[in-house]
Amino acid sequence: MSVLSGKEVAKSCSSYKKVNPNGVDLSPKEVKLVPRGYKIYLHGEERGYIAPSAARGKRARKPEVRDVKELVSPDKEGFYDFLKGNIYELRFPKVTVPADCTGFAFPRSTVNRLGIIKLESAVFDSGYSGEFTQSIFTPIDARVHKDEALVQLVFIRNEAPATELYSGRYQNEKS
Repeated sequence: MSVLSGKEVAKSCSSYKKVNPNGVDLSPKEVKLVPRGYKIYLHGEERGYIAPSAARGKRARKPEVRDVKELVSPDKEGFYDFLKGNIYELRFPKVTVPADCTGFAFPRSTVNRLGIIKLESAVFDSGYSGEFTQSIFTPIDARVHKDEALVQLVFIRNEAPATELYSGRYQNEKS
């Protein structure tokens, strides 16, 4: 296995902010707020949010699962105001992972140093293509410009090309 150069990773991205020696920095193309007052619901193929009251009781009927995220627009100066205690979903430009690679999205260290918490690292299977999402949590208020890179995408070349490419529910995802 080997880490691809940033120039090689850039070839698999529809756009990027900066090419680094071992990956590319990406800025979100869209931001959504996950509003408070809902519960996350995961059951088999059903994923989304439900009203808190829908999860109570043993004989409760099947809850209505929905996407409740709200689009957040930057202000006239191009800044997002991320408010303390909220979770935001960030959508990034299209990425296509080659058959002989696995992709990883990591938080940029500057984001971590300043206190914005990226909630997960993403693993992109060989053959994945789409506008992936990542979540951040802001424990304090943050003012972030829309063009600020928040994740770094890195590809590792597999020992051999995948015999089966990704074909899951998030293939070709977009806003």
